[in-house]
Amino acid sequence: MIKISERLKSISEFIEDNTNILDIGCDHGLLDIYLMQNKNNINITATEINKEALNNAIKNFKKNKLDNKIKTIHTNGLDNIDTTNINTIIIAGMGSHTIVGILYKNIKKLKNIDNLILQSNNDIDFLRKKITKIGYYIEKEKLIKDKNIIYTIIQFKKGRKIYNRKQLYFGPYLLKENSILFKDKNKEDLIKLNKIYKLIPKKYILYKIKTLYKINLYKNLPK
Repeated sequence: MIKISERLKSISEFIEDNTNILDIGCDHGLLDIYLMQNKNNINITATEINKEALNNAIKNFKKNKLDNKIKTIHTNGLDNIDTTNINTIIIAGMGSHTIVGILYKNIKKLKNIDNLILQSNNDIDFLRKKITKIGYYIEKEKLIKDKNIIYTIIQFKKGRKIYNRKQLYFGPYLLKENSILFKDKNKEDLIKLNKIYKLIPKKYILYKIKTLYKINLYKNLPK
């Protein structure tokens, strides 16, 4: 049984049995191997834009006798991908703007995609805002701390719900849960925002206003 990071293990918890998965940006394929070893009746297509990383993934699949069970494609995002028989897309370890760019570029290919499992490294509020605009709602959210970094994992499901600004910024379920990890993350984010605010030149008044607005959102959170 392959060993993977807490971050990847947490992402795997969002995947159910009987799922047809497209893992965009599979890196070395460790998540895909873990899913094949721990889930029932799943199909995985693993893609990667980096040829060297994809070759490493293929080697890992062969090492675990899964090279005939996991399809691999060297491509950029959803380019050259047939999503007809896919119902779940995983994109993890990228920035929100990159993730949104991948999905918006080939938005017609999302027609049959019921679930998006997304783990971004930054601008999570931007991710929530953009994905909920294209016909998905937030089904589940989780924070996980791995090697002193707090990651946010979100499952978006096909359908629509209305969210307010606070919910899109912090996450409706994370807000409701208000866990210790959530509070720790918000403390870290607020410190960063305050530092950024002090460094913004006066001439960038709009940027200063937007940053101050975000700072006030954190200050108004429940203790």
